[in-house]
Amino acid sequence: MRSVFVLVDGCRSDILYKMLSQGKLPNFKKHIVDRGTVVKNAVTVFPSTTGPAHAPFLTGAFPGPLNIPGIRWFDRKKNSYKYYGRLSWFEFERDYVGPGAFAMNTDMSGKIKTIFERLKAHTTAAIFEPITRGARFVYPPLANVLAKIFAPLKLFTWEHADAVAARIFELTYRCSSAMRGMKFPTEPPVFSIVYMPGVDEVSHEHGPLSENTRHAIQNVDKQVGLMAKTLIDLNLYEDTSIIISSDHGLRPTSLHFDFGQFLSTIGLDVRRFPLTFLQGLGEFDATVAVSGNGMAHVYLAREGAEEKAFPLQYIPHDWPRKPAVDDLENYKIRSGHVNIIELVRGLLPVQHVFVNEDKTTSHVYSTDGHGIVKRKGRNEYLYDVIEGADPLGYASLVEAGKIAYREWLDDREWLAATCETEFPDAPVQISQIFESERSGDLIINSRMGWDLMPELPPHRGTHGGLHAAEMKVPLLVANSDHQVRPDQPLRTLDVLDLLLV
Repeated sequence: MRSVFVLVDGCRSDILYKMLSQGKLPNFKKHIVDRGTVVKNAVTVFPSTTGPAHAPFLTGAFPGPLNIPGIRWFDRKKNSYKYYGRLSWFEFERDYVGPGAFAMNTDMSGKIKTIFERLKAHTTAAIFEPITRGARFVYPPLANVLAKIFAPLKLFTWEHADAVAARIFELTYRCSSAMRGMKFPTEPPVFSIVYMPGVDEVSHEHGPLSENTRHAIQNVDKQVGLMAKTLIDLNLYEDTSIIISSDHGLRPTSLHFDFGQFLSTIGLDVRRFPLTFLQGLGEFDATVAVSGNGMAHVYLAREGAEEKAFPLQYIPHDWPRKPAVDDLENYKIRSGHVNIIELVRGLLPVQHVFVNEDKTTSHVYSTDGHGIVKRKGRNEYLYDVIEGADPLGYASLVEAGKIAYREWLDDREWLAATCETEFPDAPVQISQIFESERSGDLIINSRMGWDLMPELPPHRGTHGGLHAAEMKVPLLVANSDHQVRPDQPLRTLDVLDLLLV
């Protein structure tokens, strides 16, 4: 049995499933739904952003253990700020937006194998997918570059990019040599991933609930039909499992908050993505790395801010030493000291602030509440409310007897209990992201309607955070040897087992 995985970037499950019920996705219906299962409650990972949220499909692991905690991150243990002049940003920070995405292959923990490495004895193909470690045939997303350049002129749109992905799939499976300069296999791949970025890009530009986004989803449906025809023509249709899913959804955005600029106003020198390489003329007290614009890692020097004799004075920090919770509660800024957790949790654009205490304990703060997540072993989690209202809004689950505060549950129990809440799977997701040594000292989840980084033109759709709109993803499984129930809560990590047929 072969398997094909179509990764539709930024596709909300509720929108896709509604379009299915309205008969607007005939190829999804014919080639996937009628031959398989539609999973109602599939949940992605935190951060819900392109790149880190691709990895679970291909590795079966969370971004935290993989050590890629965001689409942008800073590695404080590299301690490379003092080495300016040696292109040191290549060593201690990363931005996967653009060509840096291919660094995920080396940034990810080598202890965890990709599906390509597991199938190294077989022919595998990665079409437009940035995570390619071990893949036999790799087709870089050159069409995506054309879309970035020419989409504003309507000369080559994101829908064209998705169509090119389907065309390369056809050439790959037909073992074609039609495109000069590209290598194609001599036999159809045992596994291939086809990454289609169009829905995400259109959702950012027009909003995830827009007609433009629905049109982009219909275009993916058309491409799936062409891919199915290729398999039928080659007599591979009945022997191939086809799975369609997404790395994240999006939430509508109309309000934009520059979190890095805010930290500057309280007396910190802040290094901000994406132009960090232009900000290397002095030492910085904080680094802000925003992912999907809905979440941010905030890295703070343990010593806090020092008064500078002149603006570009170099004041070294001991970056490998993380500030403890006590340090953050009495953090040194130029005008004195501040409880930076309290300050940030009180901001209108902020839904949550997450802070790690140690290897087993993480704190969850909202404007009016404080909770705590504890992990025991590798698979048991406890959640409790320490002060005020429940930051995760699980009080109704407690009242209904589905969970109890201070009760240890395994990860499957947490997923089943919370998959239909506003913050699905949150205790497990918060715990896993802090397994990465590259995670921030504060992790920010923005409020619905807000993002944390200005864009030109302004985004109308945001992701990266823990809201259900961005965490719930479609999952359609056709012709699989694995039994999957429609009501079975699954994480995107579970898709790996479905692909290894």
